[in-house]
Amino acid sequence: MFLKIAQVVVGLPVEGPFDYSVPAELAGTVAVGQRVRVLFNRRQRIGIVVGFKAKSFFKRLNPVLSCLDSPPALDEHALAFTRELSEYYACSWGEAIETWLPPALRTTRPLEWTPPAPGAAREFAKNIILLHDKSSDKRWPFILEMVRKALDANRGVIFLVPETAMVDAVAAHFAKTVSVPIMVFDKKASAARELESWLAAREGKACVVIGTRSAVFAPSADLGLIVIYEEENTAYKQEQTPHYDARTLARMRAGVEGCSVLYVSSAPSAETWEQARKEKWQKVTCEAERLSAMQIIDMTNYNPQKTSILSFPLQNAIRDTLAQQGKVVLLMNRKGFTTRTHCQQCGFTVQCERCNVNLTYLYSQKVMVCRHCNFRTELPKVCPQCHGGYLRSSGTGIEKLESEVARLYPQARVGRFDTSSKSFPRQADVVITTKAVLREQGAMDASLVGVINFDAELHHLDFRSGHHAFALLVRLRQLAAQKLLVQTRMMDNYVLRAVSRNDFDGFYKKELELRKELGFPPYRHLVAIGLRGVNEDFVFEQAKELFARLEKDRDAKVEISDPHPDVNPKLRDKYRFTILLKGRSVKSILAF
Repeated sequence: MFLKIAQVVVGLPVEGPFDYSVPAELAGTVAVGQRVRVLFNRRQRIGIVVGFKAKSFFKRLNPVLSCLDSPPALDEHALAFTRELSEYYACSWGEAIETWLPPALRTTRPLEWTPPAPGAAREFAKNIILLHDKSSDKRWPFILEMVRKALDANRGVIFLVPETAMVDAVAAHFAKTVSVPIMVFDKKASAARELESWLAAREGKACVVIGTRSAVFAPSADLGLIVIYEEENTAYKQEQTPHYDARTLARMRAGVEGCSVLYVSSAPSAETWEQARKEKWQKVTCEAERLSAMQIIDMTNYNPQKTSILSFPLQNAIRDTLAQQGKVVLLMNRKGFTTRTHCQQCGFTVQCERCNVNLTYLYSQKVMVCRHCNFRTELPKVCPQCHGGYLRSSGTGIEKLESEVARLYPQARVGRFDTSSKSFPRQADVVITTKAVLREQGAMDASLVGVINFDAELHHLDFRSGHHAFALLVRLRQLAAQKLLVQTRMMDNYVLRAVSRNDFDGFYKKELELRKELGFPPYRHLVAIGLRGVNEDFVFEQAKELFARLEKDRDAKVEISDPHPDVNPKLRDKYRFTILLKGRSVKSILAF
């Protein structure tokens, strides 16, 4: 019997599905997984059919206006995966499906495509594997072996990288070693080009898909393997709705489609490390044949205000390296020349009007910029508040460090590299850089690597800052051909001790002990409820009202924190407050 009522979801933060009647002229056309045009809240929108039913609670229903796909754009795997995503990341099913679809298919654009021939794929062993490569240069033989096994079984492969800058290098590895169609998912490409890539994967024309976190949604036919490259990178977390983590989605999709997942990292996240132990994943460790020397410099013995931000041991090491024709990389994760400009008469500090953070002065462009938004302005000649004639700039960024190095080593060629740089200064003797240098790890040779202000990496308002600092030092030690020097005032920190001893087990044991003691992931789940608006007092009042309602209906399994300003209390003219919930499972927290 034909069911005349279609269940449809839309890409809005509303619960669904919604009931629509199927007109007689579309009776044999409408199918599950199909995009359709419907009237929703008096406006025409794109909807996705997720099922059918015989009866509706409502007597009068709007009809499905037209069908847009032939055959349906989403298969049963895509529907099951997006449903699970919506339930875990607290978004609607329609929003999850829109995330799956390329931008061109979130419109009324019709689509006709050819499904791949069925039954071509063969059995392929399903595994979750953690490849811990302590050297970062032994990983590729193992990765390619896994990829070939999937391809030999006529299965598709999705290869995720954390940043767009790494895509070309990965694609080059595949181009040399596998003779199958490769497709790059580029979020910066035009909508038409992105749709072309999406269809190539959907029709089975692309055996290997390479891309950043959103490529986890690539509709690869008969998916056999998902590779998460540099698994520890925070770029796998999506900061807009839905706030997914591609690493979690990879396991979720593997459960739906029966494929393998390979995590690759030199310093895996603490959550992945513990999950691999707890769930007995296959763990493969590649030991380093060569380990560069490491020296920790106690900065309590030096006063940067009187001498230089470069300690004497680091200055000497740079001089010796340059004398031997070696390359030097100096890392400071702050862009610009100075990070604070203020008036010494009235105390006024030049800040972004939209975000209430200090503006950074870029000497190369002669402008002040906000690190959160695109606000730019000229450096004031007088104090905007008291009209005093002198503004003092303080703090150090990589431009100021570049100036200092050029002063101390006039014979050296000094270059600078950050996220806005078009190319890496390979001809430079000394490269001043931010964490962006990690993108160039496989293509450069640095004899000496120096970390100018390591302590700043530990002072972020983030319970994961210890692991982030550990992963950074591990990668930098791999980058240094001869020696890594770290300037710090925290000589006894467990992160520094673990890296200097190359003690991965010791680091994860201490890190996980601290997480367990404080009730942080992977032992508890955290859900942040964010409130934002243009009126600070009103947003705070609403946060307190919501907190009172949560407290009234308190669930013993869920801990609730008081409303507090967000890590970025004001961002792009919006004031932000957060209520943090903590519990043993995401499901129980979201149910509450």
